[in-house]
Amino acid sequence: MATKNTDTPTRDADRTRQAILHAAQQIFAEKGFAEAGVRDITALAGVNPSLVSRYFGGKLKLFEAALDAALNTRMMTDLPKESFGKAIMARFADDDDRVSPLPMMFSAASDSEARAVAQRLLRERVFEPLKHWFGGKDADVKAARFMMVSLGFFAYRDQLPLAEFAGRVEPGLRRWLEREFQAIVDD
Repeated sequence: MATKNTDTPTRDADRTRQAILHAAQQIFAEKGFAEAGVRDITALAGVNPSLVSRYFGGKLKLFEAALDAALNTRMMTDLPKESFGKAIMARFADDDDRVSPLPMMFSAASDSEARAVAQRLLRERVFEPLKHWFGGKDADVKAARFMMVSLGFFAYRDQLPLAEFAGRVEPGLRRWLEREFQAIVDD
């Protein structure tokens, strides 16, 4: 007697949900929250628009899920503190496959609900884990410093591109950033 594979619908649902999330990240980053349409997202994902409601509950919840998926604090906190500066710059400057959450966060600023979601996720998923990872009495200051320097890097690489950030980061600038990131850990 053959057994029926009951994992197929779950795998299909997971693949569909991931396709919607990936498309949402691209569309929210490209068009911004206000201009992004559910139909744009589902067309890119190749799925029926009704699936956004089914899997996410609407556009705002989809934005939250897409941004949450892009905020990967472990890419920072799993690095050794002794070589953090070099390691974080390698991840930031050399990892082109990663979805940058910055365009989604910038675009959320014009919508009060999306901005509130972005601020909450930034605190919960980035600031608090970094503060815990840094530890000590100045952990909140270190987390804030890290966020300011990294925001500047990504803003001038992705949003307001400077030639020095295009392609491989200019070596002198890269060394300076490595030292700045390391100093945050070491101070």
